[in-house]
Amino acid sequence: MADPSRSGEADSLPIIDGRRELAEWLSNESHEGKIVRTRLRASERVIARVTDGIYRQPASALRELISNAWDADANLVTILTDAPRFSRIYVRDDGAGMSYETLSRLLHEIGGSAKRREEGQALGVTAPNNPDQTPGGRPLIGKIGIGLFSVSQLSRSFRIVTKVRGESYRLVAEVRLRAYSEDEAEDDERDSDDQFISGDVFITRESSSDLSAHGTDIILDDVKPRVRDLLRSADRWREIDERERAIARGDMESAQSIRVQEPQYHAGWIENLASNADKQVILTRPAKFPWDPSDPPSARMGRLMDAVEREFTRLERPDLASTLDTYLETLWTLGLSVPVGYVDTHPFDLTAASNVRLFWLSNEPRGQAQELALAAGKTVRQTVKEQVAGGPELKEGLPSAAGSFKVEIDGVELRKPIRFKFIKPERSGLESSMLFVGRYAPRLGKVDASQRGGSLALEAYLFWNGRIIPKENNGVLVRIRGASGALFDPTFFKYQVSEQTRLRQIESEIFIQRGLDAALNIDRESFNFSHPHVQLVGAWLHRAIRQLTNKHKEISQRQRIERQAENAASAQDARSTYAEEVWRKRQGGETVPDVIIAPDREQAQAARERGYIALSRADMPILTSPVGEAVRRDHDSYAQAVVRVLAAYGALADRTYDEQQEFVEAIMRVFLGVNNQ
Repeated sequence: MADPSRSGEADSLPIIDGRRELAEWLSNESHEGKIVRTRLRASERVIARVTDGIYRQPASALRELISNAWDADANLVTILTDAPRFSRIYVRDDGAGMSYETLSRLLHEIGGSAKRREEGQALGVTAPNNPDQTPGGRPLIGKIGIGLFSVSQLSRSFRIVTKVRGESYRLVAEVRLRAYSEDEAEDDERDSDDQFISGDVFITRESSSDLSAHGTDIILDDVKPRVRDLLRSADRWREIDERERAIARGDMESAQSIRVQEPQYHAGWIENLASNADKQVILTRPAKFPWDPSDPPSARMGRLMDAVEREFTRLERPDLASTLDTYLETLWTLGLSVPVGYVDTHPFDLTAASNVRLFWLSNEPRGQAQELALAAGKTVRQTVKEQVAGGPELKEGLPSAAGSFKVEIDGVELRKPIRFKFIKPERSGLESSMLFVGRYAPRLGKVDASQRGGSLALEAYLFWNGRIIPKENNGVLVRIRGASGALFDPTFFKYQVSEQTRLRQIESEIFIQRGLDAALNIDRESFNFSHPHVQLVGAWLHRAIRQLTNKHKEISQRQRIERQAENAASAQDARSTYAEEVWRKRQGGETVPDVIIAPDREQAQAARERGYIALSRADMPILTSPVGEAVRRDHDSYAQAVVRVLAAYGALADRTYDEQQEFVEAIMRVFLGVNNQ
């Protein structure tokens, strides 16, 4: 369809503003090939502002489009981003598509979704016997009715092509959104009933001979410049380029003032984008992906996780920001947000081969977690059903009635980037990870209906590990109907008890099966913390954390007593004893870390991978100076004590291993003498 809004034909086109009138016009086969114009309307200013930006990142807008495809019972969503230019974004799903009635309602009822209502059943967008489910039986994610307009965050103009299976027509809609103005004088198209014109749509009905075809395409041909810059990490690359130019001209002061680092993996960088999207461009830096071109789409998220985990050789707590560019971070974020499978295994399908100790969480105020025997070949969900009173069945992660759901972006199949692989915290730490699982469905019948906010039901796990990699996966992530708008919350719903070390070792997901969605704010990325469901979920989570920490302390204490007996004959000097006292004062019952001084960098890294805190003697001049054996032992003892004290105060966290060693060396030189060689 030619673009009438740009060709000058818009004024001569018929305008149909009524929803039913538009549906009737589109239903008429004699109108095939003709263009009709309608105008988007929003019933309240807050909905009009949707087109001006409620989402913080481009990933949020893509997440909403993927959620729409899920709600349409799609099995495959394909997204092409034109990386690293990002001049066009194309989204296709094989879902149910939109009829003329559904499209007409969508365009004229912004913020008034038919989902979860009887009207949705009449339109066929919800199950005939359950307005909270899709026709295929999936739990509906959408509710408010603004998901499609999330694309306004990416472009002010886009095209929708949609078709319903069995129909002999498809609909093509060119959408042109307008910005909302705070100045009422500028709102010259404001209706008397406080409705606001949000944009224009030019629609045509086209004949289709493929009756079996179905689905929806959304094409963004004119991505906003700032969105393109965000996706291609333009600000970061420009700073990196500026630093390199400063180095080239010998301006080291300017170079050192630019702290940004080149991402370890990225989609490439084009310094000068061509104005014509079809024109060939020159890569300033070629892409560096963590996968090989021969890797299938299903393996690439795993390769991305492998790359981030390998950063453990460079950083104590690897993070996404220093490892990935914005584009790859977007893939990671979407993998966490949308209802797809895990990179490896769902936590409820883990077995004893995962080296995990399993516990069932109590819902009692002062309850204690019950350890379960995870037998060989048995999954977590099987073990819970067999060993917990009442035989509870964990439903999360079971196959959906609507079939599989796959999302591919630029040849990468999205998976949840979460793994349950044991990482030993230190040599004297626990010998396995700990998985705490539970269910919670409080009886709220005695609570006034105006106060309880409806029914609530959830399943959840808390996974304790020696290290959580990357650090952005540390915290709790809440999934409502399989999807999440927010990322991991490292505060665990503002948990107040001081458990700094243990909290940094916990990764948790809460799967909400009923309730809580009413507490979601319009951006679907934050909660109204005054809602009763948020309070109930937070209280349950805090009880679960206490049960985890109690078990962890109990097991650690038992192990510590056993090891103290083994090491009773070992003498400790006053410096080491003091460092251990500082550690216990700051970290409570946490095991005092072992500190190894390895001969070189390679052996130090090998020691870190076995759970030690390690220093490389070859990289620390103060530990390699030509002194007597007694002085060297004293320096080693000094370095080990300094490391334990710094670790006790968290001063080594988020520093590279090289920075940690420089830190320790600098402190030692202050007290042992700057010129001590």
